[in-house]
Amino acid sequence: MEQLDFNKGAIPLYIQIKKIIKDKILSNEYAPGDAIPSEAQLQKRFGVSRITARQAIAQLETEGLVERARGKGTRVIFQNKIEEELIGIKSFTNEMLERGITPGTSYVHIEMTVADKEVAEVFHCPLQEQVYRLSRVRTGDGAPMVYFISYFSKDRNLPLDDTRYQGSMYALLDELHINKPSRSKESFYAVTATKEIAEKLEMKKGEALLVRKRVSYDHDGRVLEYTVSYYPGDRYSYTIELQ
Repeated sequence: MEQLDFNKGAIPLYIQIKKIIKDKILSNEYAPGDAIPSEAQLQKRFGVSRITARQAIAQLETEGLVERARGKGTRVIFQNKIEEELIGIKSFTNEMLERGITPGTSYVHIEMTVADKEVAEVFHCPLQEQVYRLSRVRTGDGAPMVYFISYFSKDRNLPLDDTRYQGSMYALLDELHINKPSRSKESFYAVTATKEIAEKLEMKKGEALLVRKRVSYDHDGRVLEYTVSYYPGDRYSYTIELQ
């Protein structure tokens, strides 16, 4: 059982308690959705006042680790983010496998659609020209991680069979003898989730999303794909190393 330092000059007791609980959250001993000990339980467990226990929980709440709900106690809301280093083009499948996470697909649909202004500008094609539109929700250990909407030019001759797109897109391109991208341009910005995207990613409407737009080019310099990706803000982060 963890012990507090009651000596003079020691770190304030509520900070010590906060650190103990925080470490358990970060190590996933208290997983997202789990209830942490109540003020009364912390008071009894550590031999402190109710005020000290309340301060500890308040600190955890301020740091975005827990959330109080009337009648339900205080529950963990923190989730470890998947951190991707932007040092090269990598498939979502490989990204997850490298982290010991099982990749999956909870939703997929491919169809022919017509290019709107944004898509036409990317592919340098006329408005209303037919393009492929592939929508997928990729998961990590069963949890929705990203909602991809990808566009491909009509001359790529992709199969209109949803079942072909359950795994790695780049692996499928290899199978279809289509060269994988040799370079890409990416941009990022933040938005709040619409009802449609929130449903796909099992989050609440209005919650924060990280949007990533990628234009990938093949070895001939032609646009291979244009993908708009929606990541829940509490599940994903990016690291960019500049030299």
